Amino acid sequence: MRGFLRPYWFALSVSAALALVDTGLGLARPWPMQLAVDHAIGHRPLTGPLHGLPPGGLAVVAAAGAVALVAVSGVTGYLTSYLSGAAAERIGADLRARTYERLLTLSPRFHDRNHSGDLVTRLTGDVSRIQDALVVWLVSAVPDALTLLGLLAVLLAIDPGMTTVALVVVPPLALLAAVRRRQIKRAQRESRDRQGDLAARAAESLRHVRAVQAFAQQEAQSHRFRAENLGVLRADLRALDLEARYSPAADLLLAAGGGLVLWLGVLRVTSGRMTLGVLLVVLSYLAMLYSPVRSLTRLASVLARGAASRERLGELLTSDEYVVEAPGAREAPARPQVLAVVGVEFGYAPGYPVLRGLSLHVGHGEMVCLVGATGEGKSTLLSLLLRLYDPDAGRITVDGTDLRELTLASLRDRIALVPQDPWILDGTVADNIAFGRPGASRDEIVEAARTALVDRFATTLPAGYDTVVGEGGVMLSGGQRRRVALARALLRGAPVLLLDEPTSGLDAESEQAVMDAIERAAAGRMTLVVTHRLRVAALADRVLLLAGGRIAEAGSPADLIMRGGTFAEWCRLQRVEISSAQSVPTQVKGGV
Repeated sequence: MRGFLRPYWFALSVSAALALVDTGLGLARPWPMQLAVDHAIGHRPLTGPLHGLPPGGLAVVAAAGAVALVAVSGVTGYLTSYLSGAAAERIGADLRARTYERLLTLSPRFHDRNHSGDLVTRLTGDVSRIQDALVVWLVSAVPDALTLLGLLAVLLAIDPGMTTVALVVVPPLALLAAVRRRQIKRAQRESRDRQGDLAARAAESLRHVRAVQAFAQQEAQSHRFRAENLGVLRADLRALDLEARYSPAADLLLAAGGGLVLWLGVLRVTSGRMTLGVLLVVLSYLAMLYSPVRSLTRLASVLARGAASRERLGELLTSDEYVVEAPGAREAPARPQVLAVVGVEFGYAPGYPVLRGLSLHVGHGEMVCLVGATGEGKSTLLSLLLRLYDPDAGRITVDGTDLRELTLASLRDRIALVPQDPWILDGTVADNIAFGRPGASRDEIVEAARTALVDRFATTLPAGYDTVVGEGGVMLSGGQRRRVALARALLRGAPVLLLDEPTSGLDAESEQAVMDAIERAAAGRMTLVVTHRLRVAALADRVLLLAGGRIAEAGSPADLIMRGGTFAEWCRLQRVEISSAQSVPTQVKGGV
């Protein structure tokens, strides 16, 4: 946290100085009362500038002094609270931004293991808890600590014996606060973890609300949510119970200390060893002393909540699960000629390899199609090409240079991806196309849209390219979403194009439109397509069939048909005919 505090050292220093002034003003507040009681009422002789003033005049001075001290203290208190509070708010904003940036850089391995709902809870709720703890620490703890030190110094100067009696209750209070803090921190950590799980549950259900409704699972999902929500409630109540138990115990100890001081003070006044005015000052100081003591000990619960959230946030900020860029990494070639995969092995979990010694290459201007059964690692290979993961063994090269020797930014700048499930933002059609290149002009956006055949439907929308498509693109069909994603990839102008199941789940008309767009997009690019739809595979210069994490068949679509292997059998099952000239495939009448 020190790194986040450093930019605001000046504001915090000024706040601390003002807090020191405010502490001095607070220490002076009881003395007008002593002036009124001992001198204006008790007629005790007074030396100094006020010597000779009548009781009425002394009363006026005492009253004016009390008002002036409160007024000036109000100004310094406001400035202290505002400066320290504003610094805490800015620190919280910085912490949120830093956490968000870290979440965007952590590798997919990390995100594979953590629910997005829980991560959002850490980004918002846990940062807010830490911010609350900072506000309390800067606005309350620092002034209270200064007040406590000042009061101790003044009380020791007035009467060391009574001060010692007053401090008898401090060690048990400190012990009680330390024990409670540990207990509250554990309870709050459990509460925050459960709240993260609850947020993940809600996010998942709302993200797939159409499926929940289609399968009439509203009651079942609500039941699961209520059960997890009850777990959150119980954890919160345990933490609340621990916090609530502390206050009566602390107040009882403080009352015992106050009673002892009052008893001792009365004895000293009746014996003439202390004036009534001084006793009132001591009792006022004692009340002021116990107030910061009570406040500081009660801060334990707030700081415990912040500590629990800091642990959860620290797991993100200190995580080293991200793809590392090698020292001295160089720029990727602007126009790569050959992309090669050499003996690559990879698995998401130890002992469960997905790719086993995979080797292949793609040349400039060539379209290569990867086909194979589900789970053979086709989409995994695309993730490796983007360096979202690194191979466990083997290497991937661009023009002979290992991807790990290239800067991540330049490598990913050379690649455009159309994912299997297109990422459609809650914005306009134009916004979604420009996502891959935010600074693109309107003409460039429209040109990419034309190449991807987005213009065929965009012109029919209510506001054209400025139509808001809704969360996840709910206003668009599956084929339209894929064409928008393809236009986004084309707008990047990247020389390498990766397509993951670009026609999955489309009707015949939409599939043909996307295939036409792919043919146009692939011209002059290095293109790698993953698909189960062999009509798309027939567009490729070469087809690679993956089985067992390796290449089982390779060749042009026509060659593979002639060999009569697995690819040929799949074409027969999908009713796809491929001519020897590798023209656009036709579908056999009566096919699916």
